[in-house]
Amino acid sequence: MKILSIKPVEKTFAVECHSIEDFVFVSGLIQENDLVTGETDRNIKPREVGQKPFRIKMFLTIKVNEWSVDENTSSFRVSGIIEKGSPAEFVEMHAQHALVFNLFQPINVEKQNWYAHDVERLRAREKESQRPLYLGIVLDDEEANILQVSGAGLKELGKIHSFKSGKQYKSEGKANEYFTKLFEIIYASPLETVIIAGPGFTREELVRYLKENAPKGKAKTLLSVPTSSIGEKGIREALSSDSITKALGEFSQAKDAELMSEVLKHLGKDDGLVSYGFSHVERSVKSGAAHTLLISSSYLSENKEKVHALLNLAHQQGVSSRILEEKFDPGKQLSGLSGVAALLRYRVDFT
Repeated sequence: MKILSIKPVEKTFAVECHSIEDFVFVSGLIQENDLVTGETDRNIKPREVGQKPFRIKMFLTIKVNEWSVDENTSSFRVSGIIEKGSPAEFVEMHAQHALVFNLFQPINVEKQNWYAHDVERLRAREKESQRPLYLGIVLDDEEANILQVSGAGLKELGKIHSFKSGKQYKSEGKANEYFTKLFEIIYASPLETVIIAGPGFTREELVRYLKENAPKGKAKTLLSVPTSSIGEKGIREALSSDSITKALGEFSQAKDAELMSEVLKHLGKDDGLVSYGFSHVERSVKSGAAHTLLISSSYLSENKEKVHALLNLAHQQGVSSRILEEKFDPGKQLSGLSGVAALLRYRVDFT
């Protein structure tokens, strides 16, 4: 995820989501009656006799009443009432409309209630997502773009030319030289997963070459994704595929699993270094005993006001906090413990 802006005084933030998990995170920050702005296509009704309906690109701001993440289409849907927009002459004020955000599309939010912990969570999410995840190779038979892929976006590392020369291309051995250079870059990289994307047969030939020449003890996971474009546009197209968007959330899930393992370990020892249930957790945070607060996504959605109050209190006390998604095992485990838990620095007497 990439933060485009944060303005606490105006109660606004803008982000660019780079994975399904980013959409889920943003959905946890939005509340009913918040204002969300984005680009959309809208059907315009005829205004004159004989005129046909037409579609136009618009920027609309809607007051939110429903929102959801669609994993099948890798998108985030926000529905509500139109409050303003442009071009102004085509805006149907107070009509119902839905904005659909795709990956890498800016989402602008104006909060009705702004919490200090919202800023902290946004910045923590961006920092976490900056961890390099993949090496990206986007190529055709003429050139290859080399990119580093992380949850925060793309970083171009360089470009390799094939020096293709018409019919003499293969006979001159340029194909092998091209692939050899890419081979050296891929196996010199510390990143174990490589996205190889692009149109045509060159992508498939490179994957075959890499597998046939892979050095022993240096296994790489090769994700071959057909795209219609090359360059940065090609890697963005590849990143929209289901297999890639799923993998972009793996690091976050691993951190959640580590924290839940810690919770279960202390419960098993009965050493008093974990609390669960809202009242006990709230008391742990207020007393200064808690160092990490864990909340399940469903508990947040069902108890928004008191959970946001608890998150704000945790922020004031210097307690780190995480929202665990229940579609993954750590979130399911937390849900079984009432949906809210805290790891403690020392025991707290709840009698």
